[in-house]
Amino acid sequence: MLIEEIKLSELQSIYLLDKDNLPNCAAIYFVSDSSQVLYIGRTLNLVKRWKDHHRFKQLKRFNRKDRISISWMVCTNDINTLLHLENELIKLYKPPLNWSKVVSPIRKITPLETALQQSLQQLAKFNTMIFGFDAVAEEEPLTIYLMYPVYGRRGVSGGIRSVLRSINKKASSLKWKEYQTNPKSLGKLGYWETIYNGIRIDLTPFDGLVHFMDNSTHRTIAGVEFMAFSQEQLEVLLENIPEKEEISSLEALEDDPIPVKLVDNYQPQEGKHINVVDVEPWEELEPMPEGEARVMTRQFLDVDGVEVEVCTNANGKYFVRHNVYWWIMRGQKNPNPQNYNLIINFQNAVDRLSSIKWSGYRFRFETIMFSEDDVEVESVLLPLVMFEDLVKNDVSSFLYKVLEEIQTGEYKPKPEDSLHLKLYAWLQRNSLSSRLQSENN
Repeated sequence: MLIEEIKLSELQSIYLLDKDNLPNCAAIYFVSDSSQVLYIGRTLNLVKRWKDHHRFKQLKRFNRKDRISISWMVCTNDINTLLHLENELIKLYKPPLNWSKVVSPIRKITPLETALQQSLQQLAKFNTMIFGFDAVAEEEPLTIYLMYPVYGRRGVSGGIRSVLRSINKKASSLKWKEYQTNPKSLGKLGYWETIYNGIRIDLTPFDGLVHFMDNSTHRTIAGVEFMAFSQEQLEVLLENIPEKEEISSLEALEDDPIPVKLVDNYQPQEGKHINVVDVEPWEELEPMPEGEARVMTRQFLDVDGVEVEVCTNANGKYFVRHNVYWWIMRGQKNPNPQNYNLIINFQNAVDRLSSIKWSGYRFRFETIMFSEDDVEVESVLLPLVMFEDLVKNDVSSFLYKVLEEIQTGEYKPKPEDSLHLKLYAWLQRNSLSSRLQSENN
C-alpha cells in the first residue's frame, strides 16, 4: 500500500488523556488536533511508549485549546521497516513538532493555512506578482508561479529570504525550501517553493518585472491579493520564449486555487488601536528659489522611547530631516554631507526598497526655517512615508530571533535595544502618519 493512500480519518484513535488505554502493539502513531497532524512517531509497544512520552506535557498544554487525539496504524515489529515508514510519513505530512526540539519553548502551533497566508502577505508587500498557473499535471503537482522584482543586482531577495526563514521557524507544517541560489557574484538571488494540499507554489526572481506592474490585474491566492499578469501580458511574454514545451499549459490565474478564508492575525483589538487616517499620495515639492528658505513647523513624537522630529510644510505634508534619520538608523549625529556621501546613500537606500514608489525621487539640500522659533537649518528632507519604508526595509542588523518575536507580536522593547530596532518593531503595527493625525486632532 502506498503511504499516500493511508486515510488518517479511518485509523483507530483515542483522546490524548486516555493514552493508558492504547493497545500493546508495534505501530506508527499520529498525534493530531482538529486541523493538522502535529507529530508522527514509531514504536514497538504503543502503550508503553506513551506511559512517559517526551512530548506529553507539551501536547497537554495544546490540548487546552484544541482537542488532541492519538491515532495509530498497526505495523510489523521490524525496526528498519518502521523507521523507513516513519520517515516517509514525516516527509508527507511535515508535522511541526517533528521539526522542533523538545527543549525549544514552543508557545503555540501555527495552523497550516495561517502560516501560508502570513508568508503570502509578506511576499505581496515585496511587489511579488502572480506569473501564471499550470493546472495540467501528470506526475508533477499543480503549480502557481510567483515572481518577485529585481532592482539592481540583488533587489529584495535578502528581505524575502529573511521573511521565509522566519515562517520556517514557526511550529507549522508549512515549510519553504530555497531550491536554488544564484552565486554571490550574480546577486545571490533565491528560488523558493512550498507545497500546500498538493499545490506547489514556486517563487523566482524576475529582472524587469516593474515594467509589467502598471498594466497588471489583481488576483488572490489563499485570500491574499497580489498583482498578477493578465492573459494578454502572459501571451506576449511567452511568444518570446524559444522553448515553449515545458510551459505550454501555463495560463493566467483567474480563480483562487486555494479558496480559504483570509485570517488577519495582525488586526488590532477593538479599543486598543489608533484610528487610521488615509494619507494623500505623495507629491514631490518643487525646489525653492535660490536664497529663499522653506518655512516649516515641527513637532516631536515619542514612540516607545524613540524621539522622532517631524516637519510639516504649509500644505500639511510631513517630512523627516536627514540628521534625524541618520541618528535613529546609525547612531550618529549631524553627519558630514561630503564624508558620508548623503545624497548617493539615500538614492541607494531607496533603490533597495521593495516598492518603486520612490524611484527617481530627487534628494537635495535646502534651507529650512522653523516658523515657531525662527531657526534656519540646511537639510535633506525625506517624506515621512519614505522614512517609514526605509526604517522597515533595513533589518540586516537584527537577529532572526528578534524578528520572529516582532512578527508574532511578542517583542517587548528593552533599554539596551537600538533606536532603529524599537522604531522598526513599532512600525509593524502602527503608522507615524496616523499617529500625527490623531494627536493633532
